[in-house]
Parts: sequence; structure tokens; C-alpha cells
Amino acid sequence: MKQGRRLAGTGGILFAALVVAGLSVANPQAGKYHVADVSRFVAKGHRDAAVVSGALIAVATVGLVALMAYLCEAYLGKGQRARVAWGSSLLAAGSFLIGWTVILAPSLAVSVGGGPGIDPAISYTFIEAGFGIFLVGGLLLGIALLTLTFAGRAAPLWVRALTGVVGLLALFSGAFDPFLAVLLWGLVIGIWLLVSSPRADAPTATELQAARA
Repeated sequence: MKQGRRLAGTGGILFAALVVAGLSVANPQAGKYHVADVSRFVAKGHRDAAVVSGALIAVATVGLVALMAYLCEAYLGKGQRARVAWGSSLLAAGSFLIGWTVILAPSLAVSVGGGPGIDPAISYTFIEAGFGIFLVGGLLLGIALLTLTFAGRAAPLWVRALTGVVGLLALFSGAFDPFLAVLLWGLVIGIWLLVSSPRADAPTATELQAARA
């Protein structure tokens, strides 16, 4: 369990840090349509940035899966609620990967695949659609976090409180800014898991389930 805790902590930190890094490296133009910015994003010179960004997001989602796997096991145990949280977490990770792939699709098609030039308006549509899918992942992760909040009674109170607030914000991550709270949550929980140890007398999720049975 201790090794899994450390792995989960590392995963949380990687999730937060690498999503920010992936966004910074790719710098996709969304929100306001500017032909020059979109054309620059799709240009051949952007190829390396797109590939690196895709790799960073892929590793970030692996970190998220490691973090949520530990939290679900440690604080939810077994049962329907654990399956809801774990399933939502996996769907969230998949949405992050698929969304980012759609965002990078125009750039990769032109610069890596050697395809023909793409109208900037079409490229912009791909970018916006990709962000939509990406932020759906935030909503799904919000469902998992709220499940942990209300059902994860084995977790420390401050962890449940923070997770609940961030879970609520994640439900509105389509506005993007609330999604930043999700990244901050991953960083805070990741650091906590790395530097702390579980209380020896704290009941496990399995013990709490048995007591309620």
C-alpha cells in the first residue's frame, strides 16, 4: 500500500504539471478565431511541438489513472460507488487523450503526415471540438471526485472537503478556468500522498463497509 501511495502521489503531480506543460508547448489557439494564429498552429514548423505535447498529455493521463486507482481503492474499497468513481476516472482519462488528439489532428495531418493545406476555419473547428471533448473529461472527473467526497469516509476530512469543492468546480469545467482547480487539486493531493503516511489507527474503506453492513 505504501508503494502504491507513493506511485499515486507521483501520478497526481505528473498529471498537474504535464497538462500545463502540454498546453504551453502546443499553445493551441482557441476562444477567439484569428487566421494567422490558427495557420501558425498548423504550420510544419509546429510539428515537434505537437508531438511533444501529445506525449506529455499521454503521460499526464497515466498519472491521473495511477492517482485515482489508489484513491478509489484506499477510500472507497469495493462496491457500486467505487465502480462509479473508477469508471468515471477512466472515461475522464480517455476524454483527455481523445480531445487532445483531435486538437492536434490538423497540425499532425499537415506537418507529420504531409497532407494538403487545411482551411484555417476547418482547423479551428477541430481545435474547438477537441477542447470540448477534453473538458468533458473534466466533468467526468468531477463525478469521480464527488463520489469520493460523499462515499470516501476513510479519507481525511480536509481531503474530502477539498475534493468536494474541486469536484463541483469540475462540473463547470467547460468554461475552462474551473479546470485549473482540478490541476491544482492533483498537485496538492499528489504532494500530500508523497510526504505523508496513513494513520495506523485510521479505519480502511473495507473496514468501514463491514461496519455499515
